[in-house]
Amino acid sequence: DAELICPLCKQNFDKKGDHLYQCSVIGKKIKTKMHDNWNSSWCEYMNRLMPLIKLTDSKAMKEQTCLVKKLRGSRIRPFDSHINLPTISNDGHFRCRLNKIGFDIILCNSDTCPPPSRGGRDAKSNNITTSLIAAEKSKFQRGRATSKARTCRETGITISGEEIIEDLYNSKMQLIPFAISPLGLFGPTMNRFLYGKTIDSNNIHNIKATTFPHALKMANRASSDEVPSNILERANDIWRRQHPTENFGLSYKSPDPSTYYTQQFGRDICFATGSAGLEAISLLGDGPLIKSSRNNTCYDALNLFTNCTDTNAFRRINEGNAESSQPTMLTHVSTYAHSPENLTP
Repeated sequence: DAELICPLCKQNFDKKGDHLYQCSVIGKKIKTKMHDNWNSSWCEYMNRLMPLIKLTDSKAMKEQTCLVKKLRGSRIRPFDSHINLPTISNDGHFRCRLNKIGFDIILCNSDTCPPPSRGGRDAKSNNITTSLIAAEKSKFQRGRATSKARTCRETGITISGEEIIEDLYNSKMQLIPFAISPLGLFGPTMNRFLYGKTIDSNNIHNIKATTFPHALKMANRASSDEVPSNILERANDIWRRQHPTENFGLSYKSPDPSTYYTQQFGRDICFATGSAGLEAISLLGDGPLIKSSRNNTCYDALNLFTNCTDTNAFRRINEGNAESSQPTMLTHVSTYAHSPENLTP
């Protein structure tokens, strides 16, 4: 029952392990790799899915610059990936008046261990649905105030996040935040785009119209008829009509696009977050510390990690991150998790 502390960032460490994905020190080492894996997979899927539903005929673009008119010549990349929509649509194309649809990937957590900026121990923890919505809001609403602006080094132009959103909105480029939880839940805006799930409230992100008018417009348009929705069901209809006897995923277990891509999303997210979690555990060294005595290792907390660290995958990651040949105490924690005695009731 002792309170734990992270040995790296010195913040509270929850016993469920959510801090592995919230630690500021660990995040610098694992989040970029995890983000890039998701982005590459999503681009690969779009290159097959979008031509099928006739939403675009071109390949997805990754982290393209020069999309913001005021910042031409800069390295500002408003989207992680995007698709260009055809200017003239024929009868077979998905009717859409937008020029581009861009996706910005962001990881969020259930926030069981709030940072001091939110009140520390007394702050209320967000559930995962609230965190997904908050993650989406952070992509629509760039910054806490319109006066918070930055100067672009390449162009010398000072522009705020709200002005960037305004430029994208007026250029008919739609931002769709791709919020993902460690267990594979998507945010409401992405769920609408993929599966057609209805967004209940007109302003679920609670964006103030007086302070961030263009962020609110962008968020409202994302859930309007101007943006395609339920694209996987459309892909199912087209595939079944064109290939009535073929399985989309070359297996009876994935007969249509919706089933196939849902399976692929789950596989890729589990692999990316699982690999990142194992690497995060290895970076902890001897594990979290007891808060009342920061010099002593919390062996009880280490037992919580035993089941996931007593694997070949973890050992390979741990050996790759080790600075010397001397093994850490974490790899020597005894376990009987895999013994036959523990598998019987």
